[in-house]
Amino acid sequence: LEHLLPDVPRVVVPSARAASPSELLQAVLFDLGKPYQGLAEQELRLAVTECLLTAATDSGYPTVLVLDEAQHLAPVALEELRLLANLETRRGGALFTVLVGHPSLRERLRDHSSEAVAQRIGARAAIDLLTAAESVAYLNHQLRAAGGEPDAVFESDALTLIAGACHGVPRILNRAAALALELADGNEAGVVDVEAALESLDRLDLEPVDSDEPADAAEPVLLLHPGRVAETKQVEAGGGPGPMNRSAHTRIA
Repeated sequence: LEHLLPDVPRVVVPSARAASPSELLQAVLFDLGKPYQGLAEQELRLAVTECLLTAATDSGYPTVLVLDEAQHLAPVALEELRLLANLETRRGGALFTVLVGHPSLRERLRDHSSEAVAQRIGARAAIDLLTAAESVAYLNHQLRAAGGEPDAVFESDALTLIAGACHGVPRILNRAAALALELADGNEAGVVDVEAALESLDRLDLEPVDSDEPADAAEPVLLLHPGRVAETKQVEAGGGPGPMNRSAHTRIA
């Protein structure tokens, strides 16, 4: 979203828990600041259609709709997205949808009831879990971003221990490292040592491991669009180790 031009209209639904078309349409209207309560399903559909076509005509760009937690979308809600993707103006499609979800979203789209939606996906990308080495780089980056020097905060063995046990999931790495810092501080230790790291892992029910094997792919990002994708590429952004800054940028033809 940060890379979109200012004139591109956008809608963000942070929790796409829609069991029906009406719930999905209401969420879109809510983000647009439009009335969404007390309307029948067809009235909701017409309201969303009017918003999308008007935005595309005025701006010259399709509305970018980002749906997070998209694995919770019911098949009928996915079908509603497919129908909305058919909306077009003289300049092209009126809607460009980004589905973000857990791996179960892949299974949902393989279901026969969602086959027509899956056929419309123009690009697929996955965020891989970090390896143990990348996890160490991630934690070092976080420590530097907080204004500290990693060597002055964590013993290298403690950092390696935490990195190997968290299986490449950043939020678990954050929790384990933060808890280890709290334990070390409670013991009035100058740095986080192996003992504090082991205690942190134990409290989080994490088993220490000694492996630098890459983990399985995590949350996929699926793009559903009515028009042509001119370019899709993986880029490395600056400001930290590569795994923290992987992103997919798509320009719409």
